[in-house]
Amino acid sequence: MGVGSNTGPHVGLPIVYHPTSSAAASLPTEAGATRSPKASEGTAARIVADVVARGLQPGDRLPAESEMLEDYQVSRETLREALRILEVQGLITLKRGPGGGPFVGALNARYLARTATLFLHLAGATYDEVFDTWQILEPQLAAQVARIDDRALKQAAFAPFLDYDVAAHDEDEVVADLNNFHAVIADLSGNRVLTLLTQSITHIVVEHVLASSERVAENDELNHAHVDIAQAIIAGQPRKASTLMADHIAEVVSRFRERYPQRSTELVKWL
Repeated sequence: MGVGSNTGPHVGLPIVYHPTSSAAASLPTEAGATRSPKASEGTAARIVADVVARGLQPGDRLPAESEMLEDYQVSRETLREALRILEVQGLITLKRGPGGGPFVGALNARYLARTATLFLHLAGATYDEVFDTWQILEPQLAAQVARIDDRALKQAAFAPFLDYDVAAHDEDEVVADLNNFHAVIADLSGNRVLTLLTQSITHIVVEHVLASSERVAENDELNHAHVDIAQAIIAGQPRKASTLMADHIAEVVSRFRERYPQRSTELVKWL
């Protein structure tokens, strides 16, 4: 099952690739030429580099404004714009009042998903194409996690799902908990690129489509599917884990398409 990337009523902007000798040195413009990054963008990049170099964690406070102005040798306006860039991406939080200032935020794939939806919307991509991507990525991820030798690690990670009692939780809790199952798989993969990409796609699927409609499958059935997948992963059966995950996603998507035949061909919204 699949939908071609360029099919459907949405044309969108052309997708282009502009290789440069230095990705950090220039940015593509609409005419295919390049422009130098703004001072605020360069400053934001330097702040990010320092966060990584210093091993800062979510909740850690960044230096005071006066110190950053001295360190980065930029104007107050440029620094504040750089901080706003990072705040919009969820990479820092700006707290007001005594004891406030910039703090390191969590690396939440929801922000990557939001940025991705802007590009997907402009490209004319549909939710069918998002579904197709989900069906390609996550079965491979499940297989990769199944190959992990540390069975105890996998058992501990999936323990909350193996004994999950749907009836003991309200609807919102169940939806959040069942969606977290996919986040656990992504996190266990150990591949940070796959983790971020998969989680961002899952955010789009869940928040844009599934969560905004009636339940596309009974919670008990979703839970049973997760248990089967988890057991295959724990047992170290990559082929079975991949097949079960592919079947699980196909079932969710199929039910949604049956109930809402027009929704899956809608243009991805930028949210």
